Amino acid sequence: MPARRVRGTIVVVTGASSGIGRATATEFAKAGASVVVAGRRKERLDELVGEITSTGGEALGVPADVSDQEQVEALIDQARGHFGRVDTLINNAGIGIAAPFAEQSIDDFQRVMDTNFWGAVYACRAVLPVMRSQDSGGLIVNVSSILGKRGVPYETAYCASKFALAGFSEALRTEVMSELIDVTTVFPGLVETEIFDSANNQTGLEMPDIVPKMPAQELARLLVQNALLPQPEIVMALDAQAINFVNTLAPGLLDVMMGQGLPFIEGFRRGAASSGS
Repeated sequence: MPARRVRGTIVVVTGASSGIGRATATEFAKAGASVVVAGRRKERLDELVGEITSTGGEALGVPADVSDQEQVEALIDQARGHFGRVDTLINNAGIGIAAPFAEQSIDDFQRVMDTNFWGAVYACRAVLPVMRSQDSGGLIVNVSSILGKRGVPYETAYCASKFALAGFSEALRTEVMSELIDVTTVFPGLVETEIFDSANNQTGLEMPDIVPKMPAQELARLLVQNALLPQPEIVMALDAQAINFVNTLAPGLLDVMMGQGLPFIEGFRRGAASSGS
C-alpha cells in the first residue's frame, strides 16, 4: 500500500474516554486530523472534545457502548454525517476480567467478548461501506493485546477475545487489501491505563507496582506513525516482544514458566486483566 496522510483526515476512536483511546485521539488531533471520539462516559468525552478544540483541533464526541451494534452503527453514521467521510477507524474499546475460569460467570465472559471482539466486528462492518465509497479507501486499526498471541492463566475471557480479534483482523486484511483498505492489528504489552483499576478482578490479588508499563501517549504516537505507512501487525513494546519471541521459539517452555509463576508473567496473573486496551 502507498503511504497515507494524517492531516485533514477523519479518525474515529472507540474507548476514547481514557487511556490509549484518549491519548490516541489527542495525538491524531495534534497531527492535524479531525477526530470522532466514542465511549460510554459522556462527561469524559465532553472534556476531551473541549481539550482538543481549545488548541485549534476539531473533534466530535459520540457516547456509545460498542457492545451494542445499533450504537456502533449510529457512531459511524454520525461521523460520516458530520465530516463527510471516515478515513481511519481505531477499534480500541476494551474491558477485562481476572478470574479462574471455573469460577467466573458465563455472563462475565460474554461481556468481555461483546466489548473486545464484537464491538470491533460491529464497527468494521459499519465502516467498510463508507471506506469502499472513498477513492482513498481507509485504514482500520484493531487494538488486540500480546495476550492475543499468548494465553495466560486467569485471563481466559480476555485472551479469547483478543485471539479472536487477531484472527478476525488477519482474515479481514487479506479480504480487503485490494480495495485500498489497510487493516493493522496492534499487540501491546502492559500500558499505563485505568483498566487495571476498573477491571473485574476476582482473584483477590493485586497488580504489583514493579511491573513496568508503556505510557499510553507513546503507544498513541506509534499509532499515528502507523497511519502514515500502515503495517499488518505491530507488537509493542519490549515486554510484548519478549513474550512473543519466547512463545514463538519455545511455547512449551513458556507454559511451564507461567505455571510456576515466572516473575514477569506473575504481573498478569496478579490481577492484570488487560494489556491496557
